This record gives sequence, C-alpha cells and structure tokens, in this order.
Amino acid sequence: MQLHGTTEGNLASAIRSANRLRGLPVHEDTLKYWSDLLRHAQGELSTGVAMPSETLSRLVAQLETEITQRPR
Repeated sequence: MQLHGTTEGNLASAIRSANRLRGLPVHEDTLKYWSDLLRHAQGELSTGVAMPSETLSRLVAQLETEITQRPR
C-alpha cells in the first residue's frame, strides 16, 4: 500500500469515498485498500507515532464503521 500524503488525509479521503459510495457496490481492491489503510493507522496509534491521536482514532473509527456497514 502506498500512501499519498498523511495517514489522516488518506483516512479522510477514504471516508469521503465510502460515504459517496454508500449503498453501491465497491471493487474488492478498494475494500482491500481501506482495510490496509486501517491497519496502517492502527499501527501508528499503537506505536504512538500518530499525532494527535484523538483525530486519528476518530477517523479510524469512522472508516471502520463505513466498512462494517457495507453489504457483503
């Protein structure tokens, strides 16, 4: 996975995309990218690299919610 910009910026973009595509089918590669991005952000949170962690935690939670609410 290659990030363009900050982790926070990538999460915000993924959340915007997920919101825009709510209820529509999403390509498997997109879901994989979102999942990989979550793992990356969670890694930053667990190591304390992320600043401010409250913002990153909120974005992680939002994307997790978007992914789990998608129909399978």
